[in-house]
Amino acid sequence: PVPVLIDPILKSRVHLLRWCEWTPLAGLMTLMTECIDAPEYDGEKLTQPWNKKLMVSAFESISTFCGFIFPFCDNLILWTVTMIISCVLYSTIIFRYFEKRRLFRTAKRGRSVDEIELYDRARMSLSLHGMCCVAWTGITVIYFVTSAGHLFVPLSWTLFHDPAATIIGECFMDLVAKILYMALILEAHVAAFDEAKRANRRLAELRNTMSVVWENSSDTIAISVRKASGNVTTMISPSFFQPALIARQEENIDNISAVVLEISNIDTTNRKDSITDWSKVNAKDLKGVGMRIIQKADFADIDLHSATRTNKFEPLNRNDPMSPRAISFVDMLSRAWRTKMDEIVFEHDAILQAGSSRTKFEVKLTRLEENAVVIVVRDVSERYRRFEAEKRFVFETTARQKDAEANRFTRHEVKNGLLAAIEICGNVREQVSADFNLFQKGFKHDMLISEESVASRVENVTELDRTLHEVLDIVLAETVRVLDVFVFLSDSAPHFNIAFLCCDDIQMARDVIHEMYVPRMERIDVNHILSQMRGFQAKNDQFTVVCRPSPLPIFLSDQGLFKCIHGNAIRNAIKYGKNGGNVTVEATYDSERGHFKMDVVNLPGPGHEKLMALGSRASELVFSHGTRLHKDSGLEKNSHSAGDGAWIIRKCAKILGGNVDIQFEETRTVFSFQAPVKVYDAPSRDVGTFHLPPGVWGIAIDDSKIQRKLLRRFFIHAGIQENRQVILGHNRDEISGFVEFIIDFVKRHPDDLIFLIADENLEMEGSAISDHETISGSECIKRIRSELDLSQERRMLALVRSANDSPDDLALYNSRAHGYMPKVPLRGISVREMVSPLWTKRFPKRASEVSNESDEEMSRIASIENLRDLTLISPAELLADLKEIDNLCVKNDSSEMKDKWPVIWDKLHQLKGDIQSVNVDDEFSDTIILIEALRGDSAPADFMSKWLRIRSHVFSHFCSRSSDENVNTIL
Repeated sequence: PVPVLIDPILKSRVHLLRWCEWTPLAGLMTLMTECIDAPEYDGEKLTQPWNKKLMVSAFESISTFCGFIFPFCDNLILWTVTMIISCVLYSTIIFRYFEKRRLFRTAKRGRSVDEIELYDRARMSLSLHGMCCVAWTGITVIYFVTSAGHLFVPLSWTLFHDPAATIIGECFMDLVAKILYMALILEAHVAAFDEAKRANRRLAELRNTMSVVWENSSDTIAISVRKASGNVTTMISPSFFQPALIARQEENIDNISAVVLEISNIDTTNRKDSITDWSKVNAKDLKGVGMRIIQKADFADIDLHSATRTNKFEPLNRNDPMSPRAISFVDMLSRAWRTKMDEIVFEHDAILQAGSSRTKFEVKLTRLEENAVVIVVRDVSERYRRFEAEKRFVFETTARQKDAEANRFTRHEVKNGLLAAIEICGNVREQVSADFNLFQKGFKHDMLISEESVASRVENVTELDRTLHEVLDIVLAETVRVLDVFVFLSDSAPHFNIAFLCCDDIQMARDVIHEMYVPRMERIDVNHILSQMRGFQAKNDQFTVVCRPSPLPIFLSDQGLFKCIHGNAIRNAIKYGKNGGNVTVEATYDSERGHFKMDVVNLPGPGHEKLMALGSRASELVFSHGTRLHKDSGLEKNSHSAGDGAWIIRKCAKILGGNVDIQFEETRTVFSFQAPVKVYDAPSRDVGTFHLPPGVWGIAIDDSKIQRKLLRRFFIHAGIQENRQVILGHNRDEISGFVEFIIDFVKRHPDDLIFLIADENLEMEGSAISDHETISGSECIKRIRSELDLSQERRMLALVRSANDSPDDLALYNSRAHGYMPKVPLRGISVREMVSPLWTKRFPKRASEVSNESDEEMSRIASIENLRDLTLISPAELLADLKEIDNLCVKNDSSEMKDKWPVIWDKLHQLKGDIQSVNVDDEFSDTIILIEALRGDSAPADFMSKWLRIRSHVFSHFCSRSSDENVNTIL
């Protein structure tokens, strides 16, 4: 029996079991349609709105369960409330359908398998949800028709008045709903849940992806199989043959999917080379290889294991652009098939054209089975070229660093030697000028030489002084051409010793050549630079300078580069222009544009007609590397002159942000240089009258005797009297106790200002070799400043003095001290120009305090100092240096010499600097060269023989000047 109740309101039968079945079915079907749907993206990840899905499903179950409750509602109000609740809960499925439909319209199908699967899931979920709406709406309509229809139709409508009408309608809709559901559920299963179909879709996508990789990958992929006959068939992706296909003018290259090579067994076993040279390939090598190009339409039907008819393969020939690459690949395959390993990587080189460079391939082999391998070939030629370039770069960088370290000390000593020579020259000029003044006053004495001789000496010393300054400026500016320095010195001061310049700063030369040099901006007087003849003697009125405006303002630029450009231009104009012809320098400064232009004009010289015939090419050749266009060169290279002057000029101009040009006109030759410049902002005070205020203490430390004398003179020029000077560095104790001395001195003079100068490299000698060490002057200043309190440190101006002035060095000095002071000639005006801005910056409130003594008085004090007492070293001092080195060389044991060499070299270096200071008339030129030849990290094998020669030169010279008694005392 089936439990059936009568609805008290509608008076129709209610089959309770049917509603018990539909209640869970409604919720489950709704939940299933929701679960099929694709996940939603919440901005971070894909999620499922489970709360919404479960709520809609629950509402459908509750709505259906109300059909079970209706027979138990015995009054109209309760029945009506239950009906309203059922209809409201049922309507949620309709609203949910329209929401999902709206979201689905925004979805895109996509191209990948995952994207397509998500799209199909969303589509099937929407379809099933619509079917739910249709089915349950139909059931609801049938319920009202069969249960309440008899209330509205006459009795003649027997079907509606039949008590079984409700069960008939419910069974009919149940059947229709299941049929519709079944069709959609099967489609949903196939689309979303059938593993076989999903696998097929993924395999299809993988085939498409691999097809794209196969045809478009820059790496070449090859599948090679060995058949029963022993022949090897290989299918190769088209990227390997792409250049050859283009050279072959193959039509529809994009339609080619593979190239298949058929290689005979004999040919495979006979090939063993690791390099393929096409120029050495003969007809026999081509005989055993066949080739076939596969189009995309035939690609899917290729079976490498099946027997392939030989008439389908084209034989290789030497005229086919494909042949070199095919033979190269055959050689790679031969090496691959000979190996027994499952995986291996090797390299193969190929020369694909006669005379061309090698192409390097990296080959990776993976064995799939005994008779099948996969090969991936990559062209690594560019990688190797880049690697070689990086190796060259590292090598050059390392060489530059080694050169920089090796040249630091040399540059330091070159500057010291020049400074000492300049001081000697200045004092000689003062003494000779005093003698000349006596001549002018009519004073005669037997000790004085003729007036003409004195005048000649004054002229020669003045020229020597100017030459020394020019050379020092070049060294300080670290300019480009060491050869230029030699030419300049040999032309302007033929008797001046230039042996010590053999180790100029090659590092900066390389920087200029490679355009890596950073200009050193400083105050330069272009009027003075333009007035110099750069070592050539010009005739009267031959050399003319025209400045607009006149005079030109003081500029802020790189003095060394300016002098290099001007010097080369002037020398070339005089040497290669008309003999004795006029040379005009026209310099113009445009203040509005901040632009400087210099034209050097000379009259045509020999061969000018040939230069004009070259036209614009002449200018290009002039500024080319290693090219000379002079009359003795015959327009050829590699003559006795390097021919690099104009090339260097162009490099210098480019670093300054300018350019150079030369024009060969009918009546003249015009060299032009132009570059942007800035006008130098002069200090607000007149540095010519600047002196440090009274009461300032000057303290300096240096391990060099000559430098200590120069520092004493430096303080005098700055306005500090000798009774307020403290010069340290005479011995080890003064250097090691420098920090404690300064701290104690500052504390003992609480009201005085202190001007402190420390040499950067302070060498301390000891009784033993192990006691020899070097301390940093800037590090000492750093310690002093850190140990003084703020008020004490404010009363001190501490500077580092060094010949090393690279950007890294300057940054270090400025971080430890208040500033840096280069080693430059100690002339009164230059000293004041150097000290004035540093003092004003450090003590701005005391800048107005100056010394009451006039500049004339200060100059008089400096000029009356005795030259030989200040700068020259006595014979006894030099001979004492020889004795110290002798003591170190007594035991010439190789192991001891290795330990002693750093100390010996320091002594030799000091000896070289000392004899340079007294190297009058080139008496010690050979000795200086011998000492320089000993430079190195270890003692040369012939050190003792060279040292005896050095000792003999010095000793014999001073023995002729010194008394036997003095010499014996020393020895």
